[in-house]
Amino acid sequence: MTNNLTRTGSAGERLEIDDGDSHFGLAPSSIRLLVENTADGILLVDPDGAVLYANAAAARIFGRRRRDLLDVSLGRPIVEGEATEITVRRPNLSPAAVELRVVEVEWNGEHALLANLRDVSLQRANEQRLRELQKLEALGKLAASIAHDFRNLIMVVQAGLRLIGSKIREGGPPEDVAILIQEIMQRTHNAEALTGQLLTFSRKQVLSPKLVDINERILSMASILGPTLGRGISIRTELDDNVGTLEIDSDQLDVALLNLAVNARDAMDGRGTLSIATGVVAGGAASSSHLIRITVTDTGVGMDAQTKARAFEPFFTTKGDGKGTGLGLSQVYGFVAQSGGQVRIDSEPGAGTRVNLLLPRNPPDPDPPAGE
Repeated sequence: MTNNLTRTGSAGERLEIDDGDSHFGLAPSSIRLLVENTADGILLVDPDGAVLYANAAAARIFGRRRRDLLDVSLGRPIVEGEATEITVRRPNLSPAAVELRVVEVEWNGEHALLANLRDVSLQRANEQRLRELQKLEALGKLAASIAHDFRNLIMVVQAGLRLIGSKIREGGPPEDVAILIQEIMQRTHNAEALTGQLLTFSRKQVLSPKLVDINERILSMASILGPTLGRGISIRTELDDNVGTLEIDSDQLDVALLNLAVNARDAMDGRGTLSIATGVVAGGAASSSHLIRITVTDTGVGMDAQTKARAFEPFFTTKGDGKGTGLGLSQVYGFVAQSGGQVRIDSEPGAGTRVNLLLPRNPPDPDPPAGE
């Protein structure tokens, strides 16, 4: 028996299909070869969802013989025209991820649906393996970053201890030694703050803001950074007396300054000038408040527009293997953003880099009571 299949909207195209299992008389023969040998499954389904025709690839996808698929009710696909993904449950085989695309056709003068099935199980499995590899790579980089940051912190502590040793050998006043010890103790508190970076990848880190004298904090940090960055780096401070105090997490601020300083040292290849400046800027036309500006400037190689656009991306780095993990600036950005501020970078190749941290002087006012 011969049935006629005509795809709706095709001018004069006609496929003649024999219902027998071994012979499918498609005309012309090239179309028969195409349908029978294509890697995609082809199903013809009547308006009630019963299978009228299945090619060999469709049988393989369903894990059944072709004759066993005929007249089986698979149901009417809901999505037509656009591709959708379904899961095919198969006897004695694992489920298959199948991309399905359906078009309307005419079969013996009646409406029917022609379904194209593509087994994408291997593609999906490869994508899943790639995602797992990317996760492992990200975890490796994260672990390396934490180790890198702790190494920087240890360098700060070691530099402070060397200063203490020098003061003791020179017979310096005990008060100076006590101040240095207090500073080193403060830096050890930064170790706890470093672990907050881990939380950046799952939820917001918990900040502990308190009232901090910004200029005083920067001066104490600069006294430790000098020996840490090396003799080739000159550190300058330009601090505005009008800055005053700011309610902020001081440990996270120290970590941010340390990250910026280490990045600057690497950009200058160990030789150059690092400047830290503060100032007060207007909060904008829509705000009557003011912002505290902390600016870290280096005389390094600078960044082009593409690098600058990606600077805050986690794991993005222009440094070689083992020299950077790409989490320093992302920590700075996350901390400042969570503190209600902004980070801006000004940089050009060969002209150094200027990083501006703009932090709100006062926390946002609570909503006024009703009626005020």
